[in-house]
Amino acid sequence: MKQTGVGRRRVYCCDQCGTRYRRYARPATDNNAFAEASLADLRRLTDQFDLSGNDPERSLKLILECEKAWKDLKTAVVLQSRDSRMKMPVIADKLHMSASALARMMESAPGRRERRLTPPLVASQPSPPRSQRHPVPGPPRARRPEGGTGDTDGAAPGHGPAAALASALSHLHRQSGTTHKALGDRVGVDPSYISRVISGERIPSWEVTRKLAQALETGPEEILPLWRAARGYDAASTSDLQAALRGLHTAAGRPKTEALKAKTHLTDEQITNAFTGSTLPDWETTATLVNALHGQCDLIRPLWDAANVANLSNAASRSSTCTIHVGTFG
Repeated sequence: MKQTGVGRRRVYCCDQCGTRYRRYARPATDNNAFAEASLADLRRLTDQFDLSGNDPERSLKLILECEKAWKDLKTAVVLQSRDSRMKMPVIADKLHMSASALARMMESAPGRRERRLTPPLVASQPSPPRSQRHPVPGPPRARRPEGGTGDTDGAAPGHGPAAALASALSHLHRQSGTTHKALGDRVGVDPSYISRVISGERIPSWEVTRKLAQALETGPEEILPLWRAARGYDAASTSDLQAALRGLHTAAGRPKTEALKAKTHLTDEQITNAFTGSTLPDWETTATLVNALHGQCDLIRPLWDAANVANLSNAASRSSTCTIHVGTFG
C-alpha cells in the first residue's frame, strides 16, 4: 500500500478489504457462543414473568430486557448464517427485511457480541453501597402477624393485618391516580418498591409508610394502626380507636354510610360517631362495624378497652371535682 503521509495510516488497501477482514477475523465458534449466551439469557428472562397482573411494572421492564436479548440472538443467528456463506439478500428475505435494514442492524453486531461475550469485571470490585431508593427494612416485628409477613416472606393473602394495610394503600393509590414513578419520586424510593408495598409483597418502615400516606393525601394517623398491626407490634399501645376504625374503613375501599347501614343495621349516628364522634360506642356496635369492614375484632378490642378505661378515668375525675359555688366563700 502506498502511504501519502497525511492523516491516519491506513491498515487496509480499501474499505472492502477491511470489511472482509473484520468479517472473518473471529472464528465461527465465537458467533456460536454469542448465540448460546443470548438464548440462555432470553430463557432466563422469560422464566421470570408473572402473568397474574400483580406487578405490571416489573413485567414491562422484563419486556425491555427480553427485547435486548432477542436482538442479540437475532444478530448472532445472522452472523452464523454469514459464516455459512449465506448472502445478505437471502438472509434479509428470510427475515422479511430489506437488505438496507439488515445492513443497519448488523452495524452494531461487533459491539453486541463483545458485550455479550465479555465477562463482567465484578470479582475485584467492592460491592456498591445500598441505594437509598431501596430502603432498608424497618425494625424487626415483635411477632408474626396473620395475613402475610412482609419484608422477607412474600405477599399477603386476602385477609389479616398485612393484607389490610396493603388494601388501604392500594385503594388510596387507585383513588389518587398517581403513577408508581411519581410516588417513588415523592417518597424517595424506587417505583418497583412502591409496587411491592401496594401489592402487599413488602411491609415498609413507618417512615416510608408515613411519606406514602402523605403523598396519597391521607392522614398518617389513619394508616398507623394498620401498619402497627401488620408489623406485629402490640396494638394496645395505640390508643386512638377511631384512627384504627378509619384505617379499616380505608382498607375496605371507604364504603358509603348507606352501604354500611345496610350491612350492619346501625344508624347514621352510630356509624359517624364510631369514626369521628366524641363518645365511645359500645363494644357490640364497634365489633359489628369491624366485621363489616373485614377487620379482626381481636386486634381492635385492646384499643376499645384502652379507650373505655380512659373514659372511666375521666368520668371519675370529673365526679370528684369540687362544684361548690364560688359565692359560698364570700
